[in-house]
Amino acid sequence: MRKLIIVSSFCFLLSACTGDDLDTPIKTCKAITAVLIHAQVPETVKATQKETGDVQVTTLDFNLSDEKETVNVVCSYKLAEVGQEASEDLFGKYERVPSKMVINGNNVVQKDLMRAINTATLQAGKKALKDANNYLQKQ
Repeated sequence: MRKLIIVSSFCFLLSACTGDDLDTPIKTCKAITAVLIHAQVPETVKATQKETGDVQVTTLDFNLSDEKETVNVVCSYKLAEVGQEASEDLFGKYERVPSKMVINGNNVVQKDLMRAINTATLQAGKKALKDANNYLQKQ
């Protein structure tokens, strides 16, 4: 039972906290981008965020190791629906996943975006479980 509580707490904290200096929308945008471009987004990414009332825009600019041109990604997060205000203090006022993405000027098809969100979520869950298991084995 103790292990279950530790694992559950760890997974919740992992999803609620960033674990580094990046905000959650930036981390989410990076994770989904990595799935869509089939490459890791480098640590040297230049990330910016801007709120325009009902939309939060996260922009990533980076170079892949095998490419000389800059990759530009724009993730747009809509304002959270009415009824979700209770979680605003914990998660912010915008949705947790982007409703729209543009990579190098090309809109990501909605079906591809949803698939990438699901894949990135699954990858994050697997990593969280692996990290929790490693932690528990050290106890």
